[in-house]
Amino acid sequence: MTQPRRIHPAVLDAANDHRKGKINRRDFLRFATLLGASVPVAYALAGCSPSAPAAPATGGEAAGEAASMGGIKRGGTWTASMQLQLLDHPARLSWVEGANIVRQMNEYLTETGPDNITRPLLLDRWEASDDVKTWDLYLKQGILFNNGDELQADDVMFTMGEWLNPDVGSSMLGLLGALGTMDNVEKVDDYHIRLHLDTPDIAIPESLFHYPAVILHRGFEGDI
Repeated sequence: MTQPRRIHPAVLDAANDHRKGKINRRDFLRFATLLGASVPVAYALAGCSPSAPAAPATGGEAAGEAASMGGIKRGGTWTASMQLQLLDHPARLSWVEGANIVRQMNEYLTETGPDNITRPLLLDRWEASDDVKTWDLYLKQGILFNNGDELQADDVMFTMGEWLNPDVGSSMLGLLGALGTMDNVEKVDDYHIRLHLDTPDIAIPESLFHYPAVILHRGFEGDI
């Protein structure tokens, strides 16, 4: 039986500040979701609801819209281009071009959208301790690599070991400075990883969507 998701006490304090006008809605939603509140809960605490997508036009409305736009061409080929970045180790990615290529094979634990809200991607959810120094990361189950292996905590542990290895040269080493070394990364079970930070860091979920933060298979042997 699924247990109700814990709401971090700082989220409740921030919701009160939002009602008093001390922080704006956008900042509150970012803050609440970073501390583990689901998007619906964050919106509810902000006193609003997510914007619903507009209903598709039908019948005469659709025909009128198409006519006003000069008609919409269906099908065909869409071509795009981008600069090619030298790829060696995914943990050393430094810009979007390389990430766009690697994302055809690997993904991130989280994803930050244009609305400034960070959502779980490979993660099912995360929780932060009251002092924001302990982070529990819970993986979705049933996600497979292209060789058929299931994504598990061992893959995340291996990937984080690459990030925190000075010899690899990943920018994640500096971004996760509060984590320090792999001594502070704990495998709780096959789908649960716990991070023990030296200092509080609310931006951990955002940092997990940094360019070089793609999750690698535990058998990755080095440069691409």
